[in-house]
Amino acid sequence: MTLPTFDEMRRNAHRLLGDAQDELRSDWTGPGPSDEQAEAMAEAVRFIAQAKAALDRAAR
Repeated sequence: MTLPTFDEMRRNAHRLLGDAQDELRSDWTGPGPSDEQAEAMAEAVRFIAQAKAALDRAAR
């Protein structure tokens, strides 16, 4: 098995972060998150966006 290139690793990480964003935006059954949980999820979404932006900068 060969090791991935830097660009392959960066693209894969970007894709996985996109999957995490999609998961956090998806619908759920049952009661919604508490205010504290909703705040933590919003923070996670912001950090994911920052991580994706950093990966984009790394591609330049």
